[in-house]
Amino acid sequence: MVAMRPRWAERLQSEREARGWNKVEMARHLLRAADFGQGNLRNLARQIRRWEEGAVFPRDWADAYATAFQVDRVELFGPENEGAGASWEYDPNAADDVKRRALLGLLATAAAVPLGYQTEEARTALNAAMGREPTDRDADAWERVAYDYAHEVGLMPASQVVPELLADFTEISVILSTAQDPVRSRVVHVAARLAALTAITLTSLGDPRSARRWWRTAARAADESGDHVIAALIRGRQAVFSLYDERPRLSVLDVADEAIAVGRGEPCAGVVSGYAAKAQALAELGRGAEALTALGDLHDVFERLPDHTRDDRASQWGWGRTRLLHVESHVHSFTGDIDRATRAQDEVLALYTGRGLGRLQVELHRTACMMRAGDVDDAARHAMRVWSGLPPQHIGDGLIRRTALASLSLAPSATVGRPTVREAYKMLALTSGER
Repeated sequence: MVAMRPRWAERLQSEREARGWNKVEMARHLLRAADFGQGNLRNLARQIRRWEEGAVFPRDWADAYATAFQVDRVELFGPENEGAGASWEYDPNAADDVKRRALLGLLATAAAVPLGYQTEEARTALNAAMGREPTDRDADAWERVAYDYAHEVGLMPASQVVPELLADFTEISVILSTAQDPVRSRVVHVAARLAALTAITLTSLGDPRSARRWWRTAARAADESGDHVIAALIRGRQAVFSLYDERPRLSVLDVADEAIAVGRGEPCAGVVSGYAAKAQALAELGRGAEALTALGDLHDVFERLPDHTRDDRASQWGWGRTRLLHVESHVHSFTGDIDRATRAQDEVLALYTGRGLGRLQVELHRTACMMRAGDVDDAARHAMRVWSGLPPQHIGDGLIRRTALASLSLAPSATVGRPTVREAYKMLALTSGER
């Protein structure tokens, strides 16, 4: 005997088909209705099939369905399912099961969910059942978590890191809601760093709008900590990664100046990042003299950085010589000082080790130099070679794509119609994913 589908499942399918949407198109409408900047359409389409079969109720997507269909939720799902959705507004007094369901709903859109993520509901429920007040040992554990992520972001595929970060945010939110100082203050520090790392990862995924929201959360947590060094760090890294956004460069300058001011001009990673972003943004704006002044300020702060900051070449928070040379390469490439740019590029390429993407970004600075020298066709071909050389797990990376676009934008207006330039832009568009 064939089991009857719930009425709401039949209604979901009929509403979709009445609009002529296939399941991938339905997934796209759901993401838009839920205000998610990006998601894995194929994976969400598989979830839609299960919902339409009546296998599971779309608890975390009910409101999005109602919005997408422009149908009252109760009418769509029936009064017996009223109130079954989950809110994304953080409420420390909200039921933990709501938070867990919301997390798992988002994991469904990020990528095919590994078995480990499917166990998160049970693990988080067990943690909540223990009910003890967080201690220094908890803070120690979370500081190690943040340390590990700072060394993984930029190396591991962003699509793999985001679900892990979100799973950990569900847990750390519960801890923050029950912890008392001084433990709470330490966990707030961790939350600021994790939020910033989430923003960085979303930028790599090509979702700058979502990244901006996470930067706001990171800055708020950093400010709550009362530590001006972490507050400057968050804003300084935000300014740097905003260079890989479509954000106006004047806005980048505002964030960079804020980082410098919040850090009180002290030699720290936040202030040096602020000057780095400022120099690069000014160079892209064509304000060469000001860019060189900012670059001089950057050198001054860099020379006074603590050893532990300059010696840290592996994490998102370190500021070693490779970063300095990377900035020099960018600034001189965009201001047209090809000799200085080439020297910086040669030196930094000799220093780069490991699996990071910095080497490819510097190669794209060479594209900018070629454009400045008038070698438009060679520049476009070089950009295509670099883009084609991306490791499979980083294809479509937002940082590399934005660097390539910025370099190609230096092509003289009379040359943008050349076949090589058009082909380079086409390659970037075809491999940028469904963003």
